[in-house]
Amino acid sequence: SSGFRALAVGGTGYKGDSSGQLTQGAYSFCCPDGSNGSEYDGDGVTPIQSALAMKEYVPHADTMVLDDVGHFCWSDVFGGETVAPDLTKYHREGRPWYGDDVIVEKWAGWL
Repeated sequence: SSGFRALAVGGTGYKGDSSGQLTQGAYSFCCPDGSNGSEYDGDGVTPIQSALAMKEYVPHADTMVLDDVGHFCWSDVFGGETVAPDLTKYHREGRPWYGDDVIVEKWAGWL
């Protein structure tokens, strides 16, 4: 036994080529292949392969992929529209983020 449990959670549904400049730039930063981030999918900030990469270093870690889940509640904060206009729009239109009750219910049971 490893002595601890680990869970890597990642969201999808926010494509690098259609979710705004912040998303594409963040994906590009997280991906080691020199990509511009446009071909990746993730939560709008973290591409899915980066979110689940812990599995490579902690082989017993569990992973969970949450479809159509965003990284943050952009429309609930001052400046979201300036920092991430596309992500703010998606959140305002009702797309969930990790902290929404319906999403917490999906991962909190693992705890």
